[in-house]
Amino acid sequence: MVKIYRFQRLMIAAAVIIWAVFAGRLVYKGIKGETMDVVDTFCENVYYDISADISATGKLDNGMSDTAKKLMMTQMAKTLGLNRYNITEDETGIYLTQQSVNGSADISIKKSSTGEYFITDIELYKGFESTSDYEKLMKQVLEEYGIDTHVTVSMKGSIAGDMSQYDKSEVSGKMLKMLGAKTVTTGQIQDSYVVYAYAKSVKDSVSIGKNKINVNITMNYDETRGVTDIQLSTPIYNEDF
Repeated sequence: MVKIYRFQRLMIAAAVIIWAVFAGRLVYKGIKGETMDVVDTFCENVYYDISADISATGKLDNGMSDTAKKLMMTQMAKTLGLNRYNITEDETGIYLTQQSVNGSADISIKKSSTGEYFITDIELYKGFESTSDYEKLMKQVLEEYGIDTHVTVSMKGSIAGDMSQYDKSEVSGKMLKMLGAKTVTTGQIQDSYVVYAYAKSVKDSVSIGKNKINVNITMNYDETRGVTDIQLSTPIYNEDF
């Protein structure tokens, strides 16, 4: 019983130290007036059900052999530290997947009428502090194989209750300020409150009309769970919220 109690105290102490380091990093950046990265910004404003998604989709060269395709997929898996994955293949494409309690990984090459597409999607339920590292590793492999595409980082979480329009504006405004971003446009799209902005601190960007965009915030109330789901993406979220 004494050993268990000591172990519990050690675990609590470790958690306190980790949070202190993380919080200290936020305070230090705030004092220096530095812009924060996406993970720090999100965790400073959203506290529940936090997860991260790192994804990319790029069109492949039609001349690539099946062997080269599988080599590229396993190289991506190796670079990302995946070692317990499964590979399946059918008429629609080649699929590499790995599931765990900490997250999931899906790397695939899908066939379509317009060609073949290389799709990578990493979801982190735990260890989302490593999001930036996974983003860099994913970009590295894509560059090695000459796939021209953006890597999208999406932080997801929730805030209890149905947030008012004012509260949504306040939270999104605070996140944009921490990123050093300026609003390009904002509005209500169906049930979602959406903000598009541009930040010099974020390297990649997409163009919509004459405007550059690389920060996308979406908020949507979930009646079943009684929470407002919040998503902060760079440069832009490409799927339905």
